[in-house]
Parts: sequence; C-alpha cells; structure tokens
Amino acid sequence: MVADARGNRRGLPSGLSRLSGLLSRCADFLLPPGCAACGGPAARDAGAGGGSVCQNCALGLPPVPHPWCRRCGAPLGTGEAPSCLECADWPDQLGEARALCLLESPARELVHALKYHGWRGVGDFMGSEMARSAPESVRRAHMVVPVPTSGRNVRRRGYNQAEVIAHSLADALDLPLLTCLERRRQKGTQTSLNPMERRANVKEAFVLAGTGLSLVTGRRIVLVDDVITTGATVLAAVEALRAGAPGSIVAYAFARTVPMSLEVN
Repeated sequence: MVADARGNRRGLPSGLSRLSGLLSRCADFLLPPGCAACGGPAARDAGAGGGSVCQNCALGLPPVPHPWCRRCGAPLGTGEAPSCLECADWPDQLGEARALCLLESPARELVHALKYHGWRGVGDFMGSEMARSAPESVRRAHMVVPVPTSGRNVRRRGYNQAEVIAHSLADALDLPLLTCLERRRQKGTQTSLNPMERRANVKEAFVLAGTGLSLVTGRRIVLVDDVITTGATVLAAVEALRAGAPGSIVAYAFARTVPMSLEVN
C-alpha cells in the first residue's frame, strides 16, 4: 500500500485516512521526534527542509565571522588582508566559495548526524537553509553539481550526503541538479590530514563523466559539499569540471572550518 501526493494511503477509505493522519499528529505531539543536534524535541516540519532539527538549533547555527575573504569566504582574523593565503592559488574558474555557517555546535552535530548516523533528513534541512541565505552568485547559476563520495561511503550510508544537500538546494532555487562527477578512487579519510596531505589525497580523485562534458560547457555551476575545510576536495572537483570548460564555478557548503593558519595563531 502506497501514499498518494497528499500523504493518504491508497486503498483506505477517506475516513480511515483522516483517522490515520490524526493519530500520526497526536503521536508527534506526545512523542515528538528528537533533534539531530541536541536530542531535544523537534517538530517534524522543523526548517523548510523537514529534517529533525529543533528551532533553537536551527536558529543557532554559528555564522562565519567577519571579516572574511570576498573570494573564498575564509575568516581573516583581526582585519582584511590585501590577499588571502587560502585561495591565492585557486584557478580562475572557481570564482568564489561560501558556507552557510561555521563548523561549530550545533552545525558540527548536524554534519555528524548526516554523515555517520543515517539522518538523511538533516541534509534536506541543510539544503533548504542554504537556499534561504544563498548569495547572488548561487541564485544566478545554471545548475547544481554535488561533490561525489566514494562507492564505499554510499554503500555504508545509503546516500551521498552532498547529493542530498544539493537536491534540496536545487529544488528550493528551482535549478537543475546534474550528477556529472564521479569519484574514481578513495585513499582514505581526509579527517586527520594537513592541508598538503589533503590535496595529495584527492588529487585526480574525480572525473567528469558521460554527457557532463557537453552539459557544463559555458555554464555557471554551483558545486555543493557538506563542509569546506582546506578546500582540497573542492579544488579537485573543480579540476575535473574544467575538462568541460564551464563558464564559472562557485563552491557552496553547509559549513566551513576556521582555516588552520588562524587556528595556530
């Protein structure tokens, strides 16, 4: 038995459908789903994306502190420097990178819930929140492209977290989603690596597959990932996209870390 577009179960009389919906709402009221970040009660429709995130956590996402680099969005510490070391060697096609928030509580817990604990609905929440705050460069894009993960991660999680976020973002902004990148190798996690090791770990990790070569030509692309750390993964994905000669690329993530150059100061 399946549900129709309005959530009614096909084959059930309308009276039973209404009763089923009423019981479901009562259950949510008496035993509300838990928040993926803090564990407290969360309304089922929390945030437009429908993920289990309570209002306090949804409103408490930590913003990236100003001042930050106009190109890569990295915090610049005590003042705006004439140049930013984080993006000094970026290719011209990568116009800018932005993130909705800083990777601190409750954003960190939400990312972990999505990546490691199977809370797929949190990705829907992330994408919808990113759409609310999307810069003009994202809104003017022609298409949304998620950063791929390895086949091993997809089998373990059941989904690519970046694709879940990208799908929600694309729907909210009425943009097409193009899954044209493939990850052809995986050397292991990036978590414990320094910036140079991260770049080496993902070098040539992605390839522009199939019809992607022609579909991205001359187009403005939003490249979506869950987190930007050093930018190594983004740069590797951009390098693969360059094979299709896109017009421009903007990287957009749910969260970003404080650059290591600031953490050691």
